[in-house]
Amino acid sequence: MAHIEYSAHGDSPLQKLLGHNIEVLNNWDRLLGSFYEFSSFDPALQEEVRRAIAYQIGCAQCMSHGCPSQIIQDSKTKTAVDFARKMAQTNLSISKEDIEKLKQHFSDKEIAELCAFIAFGTGYARFGAALSVDVQI
Repeated sequence: MAHIEYSAHGDSPLQKLLGHNIEVLNNWDRLLGSFYEFSSFDPALQEEVRRAIAYQIGCAQCMSHGCPSQIIQDSKTKTAVDFARKMAQTNLSISKEDIEKLKQHFSDKEIAELCAFIAFGTGYARFGAALSVDVQI
């Protein structure tokens, strides 16, 4: 059970928590949609990153959409997932070497987009975990 009451606005439990402020909910959803609609990345890579973040943070609703793959064959996806796991941990600093690893597979534009996607996903998962979001209501 969530730590606060769900609002009447939004479709998912996370959206109903954000729905206490409709402007925040609408803009949050718009940004989330942008990450998928205008992404430079293959949807499979994005989904692996999303799943890694969900399990790194522990958001029940985020985790309910699928477990991270145990074995990732694609080196580009594996690099992105490893970076996402590190970036999602608040006690680990991102080093120049971490960025150099990304540069082996991604352009500067893609690195900026990947970092933004990870930061947004981490924030979304932390929001859900902090308020103990339910998988369904």
